[in-house]
Order: sequence, then structure tokens, then C-alpha cells
Amino acid sequence: MQLKKISPKFGILGFATVLALTACGDDNPQAIPTNDPSINNPENTVPASSSATDPTSSNGTIDPTSSSDIATGSSSSATAIDPSTLPAEGPITAAEGLGVVLDDFEDGNGMSNTDGYWYTYNDNDNEGASIITTALDEEGNIAAQRVNNGSNYAFKVAYTLDKGGYAYEPYVGWGVQIDENDANGRFGGITYWYKGGAHEVHVEISDVQDYDVHLAKVAASTTWKQAVIRFKDLVQGGWGEEVPFDAKHITAISFQAKGNKSKVITDSLFIDNIYLQDTSEVAKDQPDMEIKDPLIPTVEFTEAEITVTNPLQEKAMKYLNKGVNFTNWLENADGKFKSFELGEKDVQILAENGFKSLRLPIDLDLYATNRDAFIAGTDAELKFDDDTLFMVLDSFVEWTGKYNMSLVIDYHEYDNSYNLTSAKDENYIKMMAETWKHVAAHYAENTREDLFFELLNEPDMSNGKVTAALWTNAAQAMIDAIRTVDTKHTILFGDAQWYSITLLAKRTPFTDDNIIYVIHTYEPFTFTHQGGSWTDYATIKNIPFPYDPAKWSTVSGDFGVTASTKAYVKTNIKNYYKTGSKEAIMVEILKAKKWAAANNVPVIINEFGALNLRSTAESRINYLTAMREICDTLQIPWTHWGYTGNFSVIENGKLIEGLDKALGVGK
Repeated sequence: MQLKKISPKFGILGFATVLALTACGDDNPQAIPTNDPSINNPENTVPASSSATDPTSSNGTIDPTSSSDIATGSSSSATAIDPSTLPAEGPITAAEGLGVVLDDFEDGNGMSNTDGYWYTYNDNDNEGASIITTALDEEGNIAAQRVNNGSNYAFKVAYTLDKGGYAYEPYVGWGVQIDENDANGRFGGITYWYKGGAHEVHVEISDVQDYDVHLAKVAASTTWKQAVIRFKDLVQGGWGEEVPFDAKHITAISFQAKGNKSKVITDSLFIDNIYLQDTSEVAKDQPDMEIKDPLIPTVEFTEAEITVTNPLQEKAMKYLNKGVNFTNWLENADGKFKSFELGEKDVQILAENGFKSLRLPIDLDLYATNRDAFIAGTDAELKFDDDTLFMVLDSFVEWTGKYNMSLVIDYHEYDNSYNLTSAKDENYIKMMAETWKHVAAHYAENTREDLFFELLNEPDMSNGKVTAALWTNAAQAMIDAIRTVDTKHTILFGDAQWYSITLLAKRTPFTDDNIIYVIHTYEPFTFTHQGGSWTDYATIKNIPFPYDPAKWSTVSGDFGVTASTKAYVKTNIKNYYKTGSKEAIMVEILKAKKWAAANNVPVIINEFGALNLRSTAESRINYLTAMREICDTLQIPWTHWGYTGNFSVIENGKLIEGLDKALGVGK
């Protein structure tokens, strides 16, 4: 971490102070949990709001950002350039009003109007390889750059986003410090003009101690565009402690550009006329919805339509009901085992609270020591770190046996290495098959009938582009590999597109007669994922379950809808009177159960749950009660996502109040 230049600095409202500033961004890779079953759990498998759009990303989400280097620039703004000779762009409007112009850059230097120095940072301290550059003055200090957009200068960054050895999304950032001052509480929003790549604006406050800053996402624009952001619409990234936003405690305004893990991206961004709005200038929410009576579908079926006589149905009900996922640990992008973050005591807590099954998400191929060489075809044999892999798995086999819980070994690739490209790579498919063969061989002689092998969680969970046909090919290869060494233990299979009910209902079952089929459901997503930072529902709040006209509003802003909320999210909220009921959920799950009965195979749900970020405890209890009642009625075993965190059933070692009745568990 480098020190920024020290200089006299005046508070945004005018009082003088001197600060020694350190370049800090939003990153703490050691402390950032990945909680998202929608990305792999819907905390994990969900449409990510900024770039990826898929229904699963983990409780949280996972996105650290850090600061380190003050960038070295590539050009100098000191050269005399007549702006009128530059291509005309704009014009943009000047920032003025009852608020404060943080910086219009018309002085051409790297100091704000409030005497704060602009700084940059990147992901290099976290093993990333991203680069950010700015214009420099003759002394090598960060400077503004000439433009012809109606003003003379703007702040420009050019950057390359390259994850290098970083486990998460690569990033670069830039910002300016502000003196903390109670009088800053009069500010209610920020506006600025920009042109270039997609980015986030961060409004940093001193109350946040873990880098989980309040932010808003801003889409890319090829022309000059004004961003108008209300502080009430800011949300935190989601990996740290939730802290209420208080403008009195603003310490910095910063910006960040993020890439993705699959390719290197080069782009640039201009920022101009940054203005802090007085609360009187901030736009007010307006009525834009109707309060309607709930539209509850009729659910009809006969006993024959849901009856499965296959003996595996009885086995599933006996061993795979009342289950819990151990989340945000061994399935993470950097989740190779380091220590027992969860262990015997946690198994004991679950068992003593009436849970019967443990699903252990673990990225099995992280323990293949020559995985890349095998996929590349340079190594003929796949080798493993057996000491680590089987220390972990054997421990949970022992502990679940001791406390009479079944165990599902869930091959759970959080890093999305199985994707549309690798799904067509025969060597990649062979690697997955050999991985399962290695694990299955280790347990082939184990006599436990309540040990299960789950082929691969939510194939291609990042964007869901892998087709059912491609996934069938890979799944069959893994099934065949397992059966060469173990014909006894039952396999679990879920379909592509996040264990889609729709795809499963179109599927012909595999010929192997020892397979249980799996679906995931987080409907109504509007309720279960409100506040999920990795989703398009990051700002959404206060959605009740079930839908209740008495708790509804004519103003979508009351539910966290902002100007930047995606259109489909707004539509889903307006239509929640149709989807926010037990019956609406049951209609969808019934499709899977009818398919199962028609094919005489069992189906289970091993991921469902509701984020505890923006919903009330009462609504979550209502939702979990509805899910348990649906499963009881349809005789579908269930496993909740997850154990602790933002989709928790246990807090401080105790079952959350009300879950005993909601889920039919407890001591």
C-alpha cells in the first residue's frame, strides 16, 4: 500500500485540515465470503448485475476490490492543446445548484475543487495484472485531459483488466478523498458526466470498516451521458457487514471498472463535472404501480400424477430430506481446502436440530495436481492431492455417519471452468470423468447406502449457455466412469441452466437405474434474492411473502426500484401479485414431480432459500413454511441453501427462531 501525496486539504464544506492519505480501495480477499446459491447456490446462481446474467451466484457475492498502486501515466496534459481543434463531443451541462461541485477539472490538474488529490489503484496487490493510466503533468502528477465537450478538461483513465493470478473479477479504480464533516449530511446524491466503459461509482463512508462500500453500477456509453445517482439507491457489495449509509461520514468518492475472469479487456473512461446534490435537488419517487388483489393459481393433480413406486423414491425420502448445504467454503473460486472452517461441531449442531442430510459443495478438480496439463493433452494420467482431498471427504464421511446424517458429495465448480467452450473439449470432459472415477473408487467398498455422488452443480452456472445435449454428453461420461468402479452408490443429476425444471421436464432419463434427479428453485426470485449484490435485484427491498395488498405500494421506489433498475426487474415487481404465493411456486415444482412420476424416478430439491438481507424474518418464515408444505404434499425431499451466512438456518450455533415449525425440524 502506497502513501498518497500529503498536502493541505479543505473539507467539502470549507474547513481546513491536513490529512495523510493512503490509497485504499474495496478489497479484502481474505475476508470476503462468497455467498450465492445463484451462482452456484442461488446466492451463487443468479443473474449478476453488472456483467454476467445468470440465476445463481452465492450469498454474497463475492467481489473484493483493493487498492495499491498510484498509476504511472502515459501522456501529459501539460502540452498546450486548443480544445476547439479536438473532435466535438457534447456539449455537457455545467454542474451548479445548491450542492457542491466536487471537480469540473477546468484547472487541468489532479486536485479536486476541495483540494483533494486524485489517485488510482489496481488489483496487483491481489495477484491481478490489471493496468490503469492517466494523463500526467510535467512533474509526473496525475492531471486532467483536454476535451471538446463543452468544457476544456475532463478526467480520463485508460485501463486493461486482466485477472492474472487473482481469483475474482479484475479491477482498477480511481478516486478523491473528502474530509468527513457532519454538514455533509445535507447531500443526497451525486451527478457527473461520463463517456466510456461500464463502471461503478463508490461513495465511501468511515462507518464501513471492511471495504464493502456503498456503490451504484453505471452502464457503458459511447457518447457523453449524465449519471444521476441518489444516495438512497446505493447498495453495498454484499461481502461484508451491512452498514446504513450516512452522508455525514463520506470520506471519498471513487470509481471502479471491473472485468471478467475469462478474457482481458482494454477500455477507457472520461469523467467530468462531478457534483454533490443538495437533498432538495434529489428526484423524489413517483407513483408508478397499482395495488392489486393477489392472483393465485389453482393447483390440481391426482395422486397417480405424483406417485413414484421406484424404490429409490423411498431411499430419497429416507436419506435426502431435511438437508442443509455447507456454503461459501470449499466450492469458492479459491476454495481448495486450507483448514476446517466447518467441521464436526457443525455437523453435530445440524443433527441435534433435526436435520438429516448434509450436502457438501466442493470443487473436486481443484485437487487434481496436473489438471491443466491433462486437459492440454501433455499429461496422459490425471494425478491428485489425495492427502488433502480424502482428508476432507473422509472426515465428513466419518462425522455424518457418527451423527446419523447422510452425505452428498457435490462436485461444485464455482469458477465456472465447465462452460460453453470446455463443454466441447473432449479432454475437459475426460478430466471430469476421471475425477469422479478417482473419488468413486475410494468409496467403492464403503458400505454406507446414504453416501451420494452429485455429478456437477448447475453446469455452466455463470451464463447458462451450455445446452442440455452438451451437458448430457458430459454427464454420461461421468456416470460411465463412476460405474466402472462403483455400481452401488446412488448418483444425483441436475439439468443444465441451473438445474432447470423446464429442461428436466423435457428429458429422457438415463438408462442407469441408480440415479436420483435434482432441481433447484428460488422462486419467486423477486422475493428470495432482493438485495443480492450479484444480481439485478441488488437495490430491491421490502418485498413481502406472500404478496399482500395491505403491504404493497403504488410507488416502486418503496421497494428499492431506481432509474438504473433493469426493466425486467421492474416488470417482475409489478407482477408480483401473480407470483408471490405458495400456489405459484407449487405450479412450477409440480411440473418436475409429474415428470418424475411419469418416468417412475425420484426428484429432489437440494437448493432453495431466501436471502436475509432485505426481507423480514416473518416473510422468510412464511416462505420456508410454504416450501416445506409443498415438498410434504408432493413427497419431494429437500435440502436448504445454506447453513450460515445470508441464507442461514443456524446463527450463533442455534436454530433461527421459527424454523422449527417452518421446516419441521428442531430438537
